[in-house]
Amino acid sequence: MEGGLGMGKHSDSQSNPGSLRLKLEGYLNDVDSRVAKYVNLTLVSLIIVSVICSMLITVKALPDEYRDAIKVAEYMFASIFLVEYLIRIFSAPNRLKYMFSFYGLIDLAAILPMFLFGSNETFALRLVRTISLFRMLKLIRYTRDVQVLLSSLSKSMMIIVMLISGIILLTLIGGNVIYLVEPENFDSAFDGVWWSLVTMSTVGYGDYVTHTLAGRMVAGAAMIVGIVLFAIVTGLISSRIFEATRIYERVHCRSCHASIERESNYCSFCGIEKPDESINQHKPSRAE
Repeated sequence: MEGGLGMGKHSDSQSNPGSLRLKLEGYLNDVDSRVAKYVNLTLVSLIIVSVICSMLITVKALPDEYRDAIKVAEYMFASIFLVEYLIRIFSAPNRLKYMFSFYGLIDLAAILPMFLFGSNETFALRLVRTISLFRMLKLIRYTRDVQVLLSSLSKSMMIIVMLISGIILLTLIGGNVIYLVEPENFDSAFDGVWWSLVTMSTVGYGDYVTHTLAGRMVAGAAMIVGIVLFAIVTGLISSRIFEATRIYERVHCRSCHASIERESNYCSFCGIEKPDESINQHKPSRAE
């Protein structure tokens, strides 16, 4: 009997290979799972430490023994990220879709140059160190606050795109105009475009300065236009952020007086429609 039970359990585990995949997928992606939070925080910590190590190795005064130790640590970090990448492929509901997705390509790009070129190829190593930072963007996908904010911004995405397109267009125009007015101060129109962007954003690096009256008039116009356009973009994004925060404001249901979110269309306790309306809104007056 015991042998039969043991064989039954073994056959059940073999007949359910997807259960392991579901568990691993939950450990990696389920934001409500405590294990997933610890796993993702651990991976992010490893990414930060690996990037700091890769930055330390660029210090020319670093002793050779420390440099060798950091190279070994980089291979260890790459091996850990390789295991994570293989687990994500194994646990993904659609493996090909994950492998060719944005985050799948980022995961692959974070480990492939290290194993292809080693720690001696400087450009590939600098590239992989930079790309590794983008892996932290995966946590944004599982953060409700960021999702709400992105959802609010998407409602005005067309307006934001139009404003940014206008800024780019005016930057190109301003760069060509300033090159036409003061060609002796700019090597090319591209330098003029750089000056126009710096001036419109009111950063003012000072690497290019206008000297003539006409050039200063162009600079003044670029400053005014830039302040107006950037203020519109900033105000639009700020209004969407305020709108996103309102979703967490709580009110009392007009029927059962339970505490609910302001944006709720139905009360989760009594089921009444539009529960955030005033309790006295539909009450007849005494005169009636």
